[in-house]
Amino acid sequence: MPEIKPFPGVRYNPEAVKDFSLVVAPPYDVIDKEQHAQLLAMDPLNVVRLILGSDPSAPGDYDEEAATMRRWIKEGTLITDPVHCYYLIEDSFLLPGEETPYKRWGIIGRVRLEPFESGRIFPHERTHQGPKEDRLRLMKAFGGNLSQVFTLFDGDASTVRSTLDPVFNSSPAIDITDQDGIERRLWVIVEPEIITTISELLEDRNLYIADGHHRYETALTYAGEMAAADPDPNPEKGYNFIMMALVGMEDPGLAILPTHRHLHSFDNFDFQKVLDCLSPSFTMDALDGDEERSIRSGTAPSDLGGRGFILYDPATNSFLRTLLRDDVDLAARMPEMSAPVRRLEVTLAEQFLMKECLGMTSEQISHQEHLEYFKDLGQAMDRARSGGQLLVVMPPTGMDDLVAVTGEKERMPQKSTFFYPKLLSGLVFYDHGSVR
Repeated sequence: MPEIKPFPGVRYNPEAVKDFSLVVAPPYDVIDKEQHAQLLAMDPLNVVRLILGSDPSAPGDYDEEAATMRRWIKEGTLITDPVHCYYLIEDSFLLPGEETPYKRWGIIGRVRLEPFESGRIFPHERTHQGPKEDRLRLMKAFGGNLSQVFTLFDGDASTVRSTLDPVFNSSPAIDITDQDGIERRLWVIVEPEIITTISELLEDRNLYIADGHHRYETALTYAGEMAAADPDPNPEKGYNFIMMALVGMEDPGLAILPTHRHLHSFDNFDFQKVLDCLSPSFTMDALDGDEERSIRSGTAPSDLGGRGFILYDPATNSFLRTLLRDDVDLAARMPEMSAPVRRLEVTLAEQFLMKECLGMTSEQISHQEHLEYFKDLGQAMDRARSGGQLLVVMPPTGMDDLVAVTGEKERMPQKSTFFYPKLLSGLVFYDHGSVR
């Protein structure tokens, strides 16, 4: 079973940092060069300087960044908590098109690494080698984790939540509104009885990685290398654990948004030929007025009434609901996949539309040839209208689908899930040497 423990976190010193909103950042993999530069300009202490380097135009080897972090610790910009702690986070946010705020909470702790094949920590998406090589360089330079892997725990979360009532009723160590208008709070849990209860309540849960697959797989590689070179490879050494933020799967504040597919730059593209190719397997009909207005305002529908997606033709500025026919034998069409993976909307779009109708290969999809991903539907519409050929408006992947796929020891295509909001980097760091 997963082993979850507290740790003495490294944090920004509130005496040295007066505005925490200026030093935190999104996860490294959603920061482009422009935002990288903006974050550096906001504050020279911004965490982006550590997780991506001080030069937005050049990838780092991270040795200089690790030296910067050591200097910040020496100067008192960063402090290390004197005892082993858990860290409670809470995010308050609005979803597109909605007015009622959501609240999502989670526990940051360290979790013992275990191979996906033999344990109870499950992935759900495919990974690529490039990001893992980059994160391995960072992990080797820092000897720790600078951001949390976003992980879901199954079962009832209410008992965990009630245990945290005294913490929620206290003053948070961090209380900010970030650049996206999301309220972020962090509490430091030092009470031994609360720490013990949390550890006991979480020890028999299955864990599902929501965001951070590359970092987790990198940590497994790193731990193996460290143990091989360690003259005293103790299983309690810090490199055998990874920092995670644990969120309940049944938390009503847990939101999964879709990632839309913009397809472009095909020679001799013909929208009608695409429809003709899809028609034996899918029904197609126009959206009603409310649905179309919702999409045009930037909100994707959460339920299409079946398995499928919406096609947007920028040439005619029109939409078509595209739903899988009941008589299509998915097992015959995709025998190499399990049933939960076959029926995913992202699989249907990839297999039927991209591969069969547009002739794309798996390698082209993996390298994003003719393909762009957009989380923001408004941006996706603008991009399609400014020179695209086809936009696939996706519904969100459901939590039931995630559990079914991971239960088969399989993984979804990339960009199948977008857990919103992303976790912040810069709230707390995990130094492997602190638990030696």
